[in-house]
Amino acid sequence: MAALTVLYVSPHGDLGGAERVTLDLIALHDRSRVRPQVCFLRDGPLVKVCRDELHVPTDVVPAPALKRYLAGRHVVRTLADRIEWSGVDLVHSAMAWGHVYGGRAAGRARRPAVWFQHVGASWDSGIEAWASLVKARTIIANSEFTAAGQRRVNPRRIPIEVVHPGTRLPEEPLEPRRARARAVLGIGDDEFAIGIAARLQPWKGQEVVIRAAASLIHARPHARCFIIGGALFGLDGEWAAGLPRLAAQLGVGDRVTFTGFRADVIECLAGLDVAIHASVRPEPFGLGLIEAMANGVALVAADAGATREIVTPGEDGLLVPPGDHEALATALLMLCDDPGRRAALAEAGARTARDRFDVLQMVRLVEDLYHVIVSR
Repeated sequence: MAALTVLYVSPHGDLGGAERVTLDLIALHDRSRVRPQVCFLRDGPLVKVCRDELHVPTDVVPAPALKRYLAGRHVVRTLADRIEWSGVDLVHSAMAWGHVYGGRAAGRARRPAVWFQHVGASWDSGIEAWASLVKARTIIANSEFTAAGQRRVNPRRIPIEVVHPGTRLPEEPLEPRRARARAVLGIGDDEFAIGIAARLQPWKGQEVVIRAAASLIHARPHARCFIIGGALFGLDGEWAAGLPRLAAQLGVGDRVTFTGFRADVIECLAGLDVAIHASVRPEPFGLGLIEAMANGVALVAADAGATREIVTPGEDGLLVPPGDHEALATALLMLCDDPGRRAALAEAGARTARDRFDVLQMVRLVEDLYHVIVSR
């Protein structure tokens, strides 16, 4: 079977969760099955990664805000011309914003389009509902939760396939990775380290984590909290700037560390004793969940959205109500005082990641889907 040329249309050149999934697909495709190309709608660090490190044909076609619909027509024409002259067999659009442009360009060039959707949709969700009106052969949903939302707003009844994202499984044993990460983060041998790794946005729950951490630290002074991540895409910078002030007001400013954006976020997770997922609204998937599990770290997660598609409560993670900082603090205190329980959760989580969320499994499923679509 001949290799397919697939053009990835990615809305952002910065590294967020959906962008990590797209980057893994581009990097890990079997080149005898898929030859990737990529076009970004905004410039950013990932452009250089794709072009100079992965050696993938890469372009940037700056797209205006979607409310400037007429101004965006030239983007669709430019993408369609690129699809035709570069011999693209299939267009893969990441996120709704990518599909509004990539899907329309694929239709103009008479190529099949696939939309990998990472956010649950509803009729009042704006761009996600709008993107559902753009033709696609298949919508790939990152979870059953996301798929359910798509089915509610899918007027064309486009087929939906659920493909859970995966994560790269570490090859190195845990102990050297843990020691290296704790040295990088400055965690002492006798310190109990908790943390959340997510971009700084209100719905990701960093405020909940800080309030829970304050209760934990006042009860167990050897505990420390790490807020790993920055405010991406120019969003919520003012809100993010208030988080250190909250920690100081709660009397734990010296025990809460804000790392800012880190390209080695996955490696940093290995240094924690407990990783936290704290989204206050339903998470469409939660890449940070499987990244923590793969790193052999005990997990406490907010019980909403797709979380239960990943975590078996009490077996490979603990679940708490979203936004409930007291319940989160109680779970963290219990794990602080029970290293055996932490170790059991971490071991089971690593097994779950290995068995169900290996990134190569995701890549092969997507490759198979591409070939089925093109052969129709």
